[in-house]
Amino acid sequence: MIVGVIGSGSIGPDLAYGFVTALAAEPGSRVYLVDVKQDALDAGVARIKGYVSKALARGKLHPKVAQAVEAALVPTLKMSDLHDCDYVLEAATEHLPIKRSILKELEGIVRPDCLIGFATSGIPRAQIANEAKVPDRCFVNHPFFPAWRTLPIEIVLSNDAALGRRMIQTMRKLGKVPIVTADVECFAADDVFCNYIAEAARIVEEGIATPAQVDKAVNDAVGGGGPFNVMDLTRGNKLVVHCQELMQHAPNGTPWFAPPAILTTQGNAPWHDPKKPADPSCSEAVRKQIVDRILAVLLGRAFAVMDDKTCEPSDLNWLLRMSLGFDKGTLELAETLGMPKVHELCAAFASRHPGFPIPPSVAAKRAPNLQRDIRVERDGDLAVVRVFRPEVRNALCARTLQELHDAVRALGADGAVRGIVLTSTDGAFAGADINELAALKTPEECEAVCLRGHALLEAITTCPKPVVMAGDGPVLGGGAETAMTCHARVVGKSFMLGQPEVDLGIIPGYGGSQRLPRLIGLENALPLLRAGKTLDATAACKLGWAHGEPSADPVAAAKALIRSHLEGKVKLAPVDPKPMTVPAKLPAQDIAHRSLATDAILVDVIRRGLALPLGEGLKIEAQGFARCRRTVDMDIGMKNFMQNGPRVPAVFLHE
Repeated sequence: MIVGVIGSGSIGPDLAYGFVTALAAEPGSRVYLVDVKQDALDAGVARIKGYVSKALARGKLHPKVAQAVEAALVPTLKMSDLHDCDYVLEAATEHLPIKRSILKELEGIVRPDCLIGFATSGIPRAQIANEAKVPDRCFVNHPFFPAWRTLPIEIVLSNDAALGRRMIQTMRKLGKVPIVTADVECFAADDVFCNYIAEAARIVEEGIATPAQVDKAVNDAVGGGGPFNVMDLTRGNKLVVHCQELMQHAPNGTPWFAPPAILTTQGNAPWHDPKKPADPSCSEAVRKQIVDRILAVLLGRAFAVMDDKTCEPSDLNWLLRMSLGFDKGTLELAETLGMPKVHELCAAFASRHPGFPIPPSVAAKRAPNLQRDIRVERDGDLAVVRVFRPEVRNALCARTLQELHDAVRALGADGAVRGIVLTSTDGAFAGADINELAALKTPEECEAVCLRGHALLEAITTCPKPVVMAGDGPVLGGGAETAMTCHARVVGKSFMLGQPEVDLGIIPGYGGSQRLPRLIGLENALPLLRAGKTLDATAACKLGWAHGEPSADPVAAAKALIRSHLEGKVKLAPVDPKPMTVPAKLPAQDIAHRSLATDAILVDVIRRGLALPLGEGLKIEAQGFARCRRTVDMDIGMKNFMQNGPRVPAVFLHE
C-alpha cells in the first residue's frame, strides 16, 4: 500500500509514523511525507526517527521492523511524488482556502481511484470538497493527539457507499479504529472537547480558579489530566478558538459557543510553569463550582451529539473515553450519576448561561442505550456480533462475556435471524482480561470465574442458530476458547492461534484444555497447551480448527458458510462432547522455561477431563485453574506479564 501525508508540522509526522509502522510488514509499502519547506520536512523526519529510537530502546519495536519503517518512509518536497498513492491524507492546515487549494493540486496528480482524506478538527467535509472534481472520494479523517498511537479516528463519509467501505478498511489497515460521524461542525469528539476547554478557560477568565486548581478538580472528578495540562501538551488554544467559532456560526449555534477571549490572549503560551508548579488546592465550594460547570458542559454536549445523531451512542461513549483520556465514557458517566443528576447539572448551568442548549434526552431524563463491549449489525437474515475493545485487542473481561451472552441469546430468539457471525473490531481476540485474572486472590474465586465463563459461553454452543467465528490476527487464550464454543470457525490470512496461558503460570479456564484436543486431536493440541506453540492460518485450517482455507475476508466467508449450512450443503455443529481415549502416557513435550508445577496441573486436567463428557471435563478444568492459584508460579507469571509484557519470559520457581 502506498500512502501520502501532506504537512510535516504538528500532526503530519505523527500520522506518517503511525501509518508506516502499520505497513512495515507489507513488502513494497511506502509512506510519503510531503512539505513545501525543507526545514519542516527535516524536523518531521527527525521526530519520526526519535520515535523509532525510543521504541527500540523500550523493546516495543523489533530492529527489523525499525529498519523497515525507515526504509518505507519517503520524505519529499514534491507533491508529484504522490502519483501512485492509494490514499493521501492532507494534514497541513485548518485554513479552508488552503485545503481547497491543496485538493485542487492533488486531484491533478493522484490516480482516479486514490482516496483523499482531510485531517480537520471542525471543518465539515461538504465545505472542503465542494469544489472537488470527484467529491465522493474525499473524506474527513480526524485523528487525535498523539496521532501516532491514539486509536480512534473520526470519519465523515461521502455519498458513495463503496468508497466509504474502502476508506474504513484503509483506516483499519493503517492501525486506526474508524468512528463514523455526521458532517457537522466539529463532528462528535471536538464538539464535546472544545466546549469543555472553553468552559475551563471561562472559569479562569472569571477569576473563580487558577489553571492548576481547575486541572486538579477536573482530574479528580473524571480523569484525563485536566483541560489546561492537555492544552499545554497540544498547544491547542488557537485551535479551540477556531472550533468554537465554527460551532457558534453553525446552523444550530448560539452566542454561548463564542470562545472566551482568554484563549486568544494566551495563544500558544503554556498555562503551567513546570519549574514553578502552582498550588492546586482550593476550597470545597470552589471545587464544587468547577466540577459542576465542567460536568454540565461535558454531559450536555455529549447528549447533544447523541440526540442529533452525529454519532452512534456506543461509539460516542468509547470515542470520548479514548480521545479525551477520561476514566469513563461521558455517556457511561451519565449512567453512573443518574439522569436526574445530569438534568439537575445541565438545568442549573443553562439558567446561568443563556444559549446553552439542553438536549431532549437530558430534558426528558432519558438514559442512553449503551453497549460497552459488543456491537451488533444486521445483514438481511444474518447478524454480526463484534467484540469491541480495540484498545486491548478485544480481550474478554467479565462484562464482555455477559454482553456477548446477552446478544447471542437475544439473536437466537429473534425469528428474523437465521445465523450469527462472531468477530471483533479487527478480527483479533487477545484472550481473557489479564487485570481481572490477576485480581483473583483465592482458589475459590478462580474456580467461580471459570464456571461463570463456561455458563456464559454455553449460550453460543446451545444457540439454535449456527454461530461461526471469523478471526484474523492473533486469537489467543480466552479468545480462542470462545471461538471453540462456536459451531465453526473461519480465519483470515493474518490469523494466529495460541493458548499461551502456561506463559503466565496458569492453565486454560474457559475450555481450552477440553475443546482443543477434541477439535484437532490430542497430539496436535499438546504443543499449544503445554509449550505455548502457535498455529498460523494454513495450519489451523489443515488441522480442522478452522473451516476451508484462509480467507481474504473472513466475515464474508463466515456468512457464506452459514448460507451453505442453511441450504443443507454443509452441517455445522459444536465440538463433539463425547469422551476421548487418552493414552496412558502422553507424548513427550519440551516445555522449555515454563513452570513444571503448572504443567503437572495441566497434564492432570487433560488426562482426567478428556476421559469424561465435555461438561464434566470443563468442571475439572475449572478446578485445575483454581489449583494454579495455590502455586508461587502463578504470581510470578502474572506479575511478569503485567510488568514486562509477553516478550519477556517469566523465571518460574516450579512450585
